[in-house]
Amino acid sequence: MDAVQERLERARALAAESGLAGLYVTAGPSFRWLTGEVAHPGGWPLWLSALLLPVEGEPALIVSEMHARIFDLERSSVQAVYTYVDGQDPTAALRASFAASGLEGEEIGVEDSLWFADADLLASTVPRVRLRRASRVFDRLRAVKDAGEIEHLRLAAAAHDAGYRRALEVLRPGVTVAEAGSEIVRAMLEAGAEGLEIAGSFHELTSRRFEPGEIVDVDLFPGSHGGYRADTARNVFLGEPSPEARRLYEATLHAYDAAVAAVRPGISAESIHVACAAAMHEAGYEQVWKVGHGVGLGEAHEPPLLQLGNTDAIEEGMVFTIDPGAFIARDTPIHVEDTVVVTAAGCEALNTFTRELQVV
Repeated sequence: MDAVQERLERARALAAESGLAGLYVTAGPSFRWLTGEVAHPGGWPLWLSALLLPVEGEPALIVSEMHARIFDLERSSVQAVYTYVDGQDPTAALRASFAASGLEGEEIGVEDSLWFADADLLASTVPRVRLRRASRVFDRLRAVKDAGEIEHLRLAAAAHDAGYRRALEVLRPGVTVAEAGSEIVRAMLEAGAEGLEIAGSFHELTSRRFEPGEIVDVDLFPGSHGGYRADTARNVFLGEPSPEARRLYEATLHAYDAAVAAVRPGISAESIHVACAAAMHEAGYEQVWKVGHGVGLGEAHEPPLLQLGNTDAIEEGMVFTIDPGAFIARDTPIHVEDTVVVTAAGCEALNTFTRELQVV
């Protein structure tokens, strides 16, 4: 059984456990994880791309003819494909897929991110089908990573490390945001990253010049490998930090160590945040964002979310961020963020770049 087939079986088992007859998955990370294919983002009426996965029975793809010619359907674990011409009405293909699956009149699970127009299309095309939010199914589906996924994330984190090394070389007062940002991205690409994005102080690659004394937030979460995004961050200080900045940085490192020490299989996700927030509070600061979140094929945060109220157990093989810190000024965070993988005894940071304070 190949990896995609194993994933389909896992999804079926989780759906059955939740009392669902099947799942309906539209374009996005879960679609890619379950099919091995990347559908163009968006939903109906732009286009409809969906995987229909019955608990019992064969899965089906409902995609445009354009997507059918982009996807490698010969190697696909999903053999039933229902197509429509891009820009035309997909209802015949959608209705036929539900009829073949036996899911008409059944309750099927959907992600929270389902586009409203897609839900409306389902209601008009197969009115007897009942949709149910299946966040518990999808939260668990991709949260534990296999060896191949962890390797992609390890390579993404290594590319981030290369970006930080270049940041120390190019960041200086007088250098423009665009000049420094493009050099950091270039270093990541040379190290194997597959994306052109950068965040933190580089949301917009403008001609603004960095100033003496500025605290630069080098946040590299968009950098990816094989579609998998690590999420890491470091600060670079353009000149000697103030005593308060040093104090906050030291508190952040202490909170990082406290959060990492709390990680082990079986504990609740919120307990890691609690450990971090307690350390920050003890130093006189407030942790105003969740200390961590899962990473993977998603464009932003995904399960597990290390936040108050999340009592889900941490499992070996989960990969998430540890990101303590606080704002020293408006839109100026001091933080240290690594991507870590949960091991049998604790966790391993996928980043190797130093967490010590960096002044240029």
